[in-house]
Amino acid sequence: MDNQPNLRGHCLVSQEIRSLIDHGIFVSSEKNLEKRIQPSSFEPAIGDEVFILDTDPEGLFRAQENDTIYSTLLKLPWRKRRKASTSDGFEIKTGHTYLFPLEERVNLSSGLRIKASPKSSCGRLFLNTRLVADFHSSLNEVYRNIPEVAKLWLLVQPLAFDCITRPGLSLNQIRFFQGRDVILSESEVLAEYSKQPFLYLIGDKDQLIPKDPTLFEGLRICLDISGKRTSGIVGLMARNNPLPIDLSKTETYDAEDYFEPMTCKEGTISLAPKQHCLLSSKEIIYVPPHLNMELRDHSHTGINGPLHFAGFIDNGFEGDVVFEVRSDEVSTVILRDGMPISTLDVYRCNLPDRVYGEKVGSHYMKQIGPRPAKYFKPFDFKRAGREYQKLDKEVIVEDANILRALRIQKEGFEPIIDKEQRKKIIEIVEKGFFQSRYDCEQDELILQTIPYVVVFGENNTVFSYVRASDIKDYGDKRLFGKHSIGLGGHPKMTIAGPETIKQGLEREVFKEEVEFLGEYTSPVLVGTLFCTDKDVDRVHFGLIYAMNSKGEVKHKEKSGTSLGFLPISDLRSDPLMPQKYETWSRVLVPHLDTIKLICNKSLE
Repeated sequence: MDNQPNLRGHCLVSQEIRSLIDHGIFVSSEKNLEKRIQPSSFEPAIGDEVFILDTDPEGLFRAQENDTIYSTLLKLPWRKRRKASTSDGFEIKTGHTYLFPLEERVNLSSGLRIKASPKSSCGRLFLNTRLVADFHSSLNEVYRNIPEVAKLWLLVQPLAFDCITRPGLSLNQIRFFQGRDVILSESEVLAEYSKQPFLYLIGDKDQLIPKDPTLFEGLRICLDISGKRTSGIVGLMARNNPLPIDLSKTETYDAEDYFEPMTCKEGTISLAPKQHCLLSSKEIIYVPPHLNMELRDHSHTGINGPLHFAGFIDNGFEGDVVFEVRSDEVSTVILRDGMPISTLDVYRCNLPDRVYGEKVGSHYMKQIGPRPAKYFKPFDFKRAGREYQKLDKEVIVEDANILRALRIQKEGFEPIIDKEQRKKIIEIVEKGFFQSRYDCEQDELILQTIPYVVVFGENNTVFSYVRASDIKDYGDKRLFGKHSIGLGGHPKMTIAGPETIKQGLEREVFKEEVEFLGEYTSPVLVGTLFCTDKDVDRVHFGLIYAMNSKGEVKHKEKSGTSLGFLPISDLRSDPLMPQKYETWSRVLVPHLDTIKLICNKSLE
């Protein structure tokens, strides 16, 4: 590697990083290094041990220019440097500092300069990581040209969430630089931009429009809190969730358990001091393969406080920029749509033999909005924005223990024959309270009460239909395309009390869902139903009603496609019935004779 101090420099790319390893300049004890080589960076691995540091009042841990990290560590009192194993998973907690030995070391006589930052996924958890190296007092930088081999370590401070670490995980990324002037000048950025724009805006017809660049100490980038492409969700605010996130897992956690969706009011959002949130850029960014970029973590153009915890952007990336923001202002700050928030530095490099994307295991290509880290299930901005009509309403609920106590059986259909028992159940249900359906869809401590009506036709038939396959029409993708023998839904929000269930039945069945073209009887409560087969079942409590109808029944809503009346015997003999019908219908089919009998006796 060239050591000339005045040579125009560049950031090393994948094939050059591979050459460092081949020549023993950069060494790792990890066996499969190829998967750790990214277009312009290397992902080091943590080892099987960790030190829990308590360095107050000494301050943040760092080595001296003439000392190793381990030697510096030994000079601390042993109670301030407790050692632990990560072999079985080790939980790191907010408010504490941890020092992980990495599996890598570097030959300092090579003249290389190194810069480190958290990986994108860790940054989106506000996991503050800082590289420390032997013979360096700086953080996140290795720069000395001395005849030594430096062991690399990683300081880790969880700021928002507790996490579980394991040996071999990568929490940060390292970039290598050769020569000087690795950041393009303003004139060089403009020259590159004229060949291929880096920033685009969305036009009125959703077309990409190149944005005129604004350059002042970097390429200016702005904040998007319009919510136009994310159903009104403009940010994700970190919740105070004590449950740790296992960093070895992907698409495991529900993002809304850890983040509160933020919406914009009158073109602004407010950010209180020390709050952590994910925001996104107004611009869609495109990084040419022969360049990479870095978002400045602090900028006078935005707010006082870090604007990212992982701001490096690899060669070939396309998509919105996610800002990991914490306000360090002394009071609440107001952020406006389109305001400048930071700047991008553009780095010179050669063309790598791999670029950002699925082929190298990248997770955030063409991301839209404030996308959470890879540890979370794909985020449904439409659902969080309550774009689906049936999710954006209040529903009647009750303590799950109270409702389950009304039954003898743990689950399944349970008939109700006694008239007084029916009255008691309705009275208890109507003493419930209302809560947003969106907020209680996964809360098993309360149950949503659903009146569910089975309609019997002539000649021992029952009405059956297919659930809609469009969530905008139906509101619950868990039941898409399923057959059903039940009509009904959540009672409309009123003051909980007498007639709530009756009014709900009349609205859902007779006014909204279906039209009866012949004579029909009033619905009769014939039983209750509770199931635990699926997530959707575990949060609902069924009040099963039955009624008789003479004549055709047609659907009014788009939430179902009518199949008409089917012989009950055909339903029972259909071998595909358990697969075709949604849970409640499938459970009720074997009990249809009992349900019909209770209904007819009650109507006598």
